[in-house]
Amino acid sequence: MEQHPQLLVYKASAGSGKTFTLAVHYIRQLIEDPYAYRRILAVTFTNKATAEMKERILEQLYGIATADEGSEGYLKEIQKTSTKSVEEIRESAREALRHIIHDYSRFRIETIDSFFQSVMRNLARELELGANLSIELNNTEVLSDAVDAMIEKLDRRSPVLYWLLEYIEERIVNDRRWDVSKDIKGFGQNIFDESYIEKGEGLRRKLADPNFIPSYRDELKSIREEVLEFMKGFSEQFTGLLEMHGLTPADLKNGSRGIGSYFN
Repeated sequence: MEQHPQLLVYKASAGSGKTFTLAVHYIRQLIEDPYAYRRILAVTFTNKATAEMKERILEQLYGIATADEGSEGYLKEIQKTSTKSVEEIRESAREALRHIIHDYSRFRIETIDSFFQSVMRNLARELELGANLSIELNNTEVLSDAVDAMIEKLDRRSPVLYWLLEYIEERIVNDRRWDVSKDIKGFGQNIFDESYIEKGEGLRRKLADPNFIPSYRDELKSIREEVLEFMKGFSEQFTGLLEMHGLTPADLKNGSRGIGSYFN
């Protein structure tokens, strides 16, 4: 943790308790002033993180107020810096919870997108725009331009070039079109998904290793071959049972388009 006169910076990796630390810091402000939520803005990356943070704060305020054992960890952290007694802390938590519930619109924990949209809506009058202003990003166009720019700037030293060449070669072998830009743009839509935003840091760290993609593809290929071999055994057993009883796939329900088609 780094502390400056007006700035408190927490540095933590994934799964190290950031939500706990931030929730404690937020609740600490509420214990000192039950109306503090009105002047606090908490910004997250995803809707999931927003919901989790709101739920955590409300849950722990209730737990502290009602002396719930599950909130003892939060209470102990708050006691380290608060001059209030335990009963006073519980009363402040109770009061803050009541205020938030009855003034929920001012309990502002939101995504970056929501924050900027609210800023723009507040500026709508000065900008002579409608009050129901909404901001939308043309993700498809932005992504398309980004992919085209990436392909245009590739050089022989870039590991991305070799990944693309391998992919193109694989497509040609499988009698598919060699132009992969459309596929990349389609797959690239995943970066706008919340699940990618949550896991993006770990993925970028792995992709920094130029050997990651080739080794991962080899691993997937090995798994695929293993599964196909496993399923081949089922197919042989199935065919053997049919022959034993003098049957063919056409004798089964729906004929060759039924269950027998899975083993061809």
